[in-house]
Amino acid sequence: MKGMLCSGRQRARTEAEKIAREQHILDAAAELFVNRRYDQLTLADVAAASGLTKAALYRYFRSKELLFIAVYRRAFTALVDDAEGRQSLALPDDLTGLLVTHPLFCGLTAILHMALETGLTEQEARNFKLFLLEQSQRLAELIQAATGHAESDCFKFLLQCQQALIGCWHMTHPPEAARKAMERPPLTVFKLEFEPTLHSHIQSLYFAFLTKT
Repeated sequence: MKGMLCSGRQRARTEAEKIAREQHILDAAAELFVNRRYDQLTLADVAAASGLTKAALYRYFRSKELLFIAVYRRAFTALVDDAEGRQSLALPDDLTGLLVTHPLFCGLTAILHMALETGLTEQEARNFKLFLLEQSQRLAELIQAATGHAESDCFKFLLQCQQALIGCWHMTHPPEAARKAMERPPLTVFKLEFEPTLHSHIQSLYFAFLTKT
């Protein structure tokens, strides 16, 4: 990326350099958000992973919450763009398949509410919620096209799927100590794989969705 992304110690000057550096920061932050405990992660950690000084990072993101939002916006937009680019979104299989092909979105969604508990102004929180609404409505329209049901019912179903996603992610991605403990009987009964677990939940929600609507 020479010529596009300047050294972390050198200030980005052109618009192309600024865009490239911001994407570089988001890439580094995304990896940290899904592989490290959010409450123990600092902007200094992101700066180090990005090869930047803290002062350089602060010129792009003044808080960890705003950095998380930027990473999440990119991941959610990529998922919705992918969904809209598919020829169909048959439920529940295609929805499960869509989600598991976007593990970053799934991992970020699992910590979304914890990540945004503090650190945002009312306007920042509102702007992010409006973004979530817009993207969710795009997905709801695809579900409506696939099922023929009312958009409001499709939106509610989508929210239920999100709730299931959060629970399934945490149950299938336990902390390292718990994961190792479940490797041996009788605790192997608690060992679950993400995709089949999520599919089972979405399938149950979908059947209930069909019955109610």
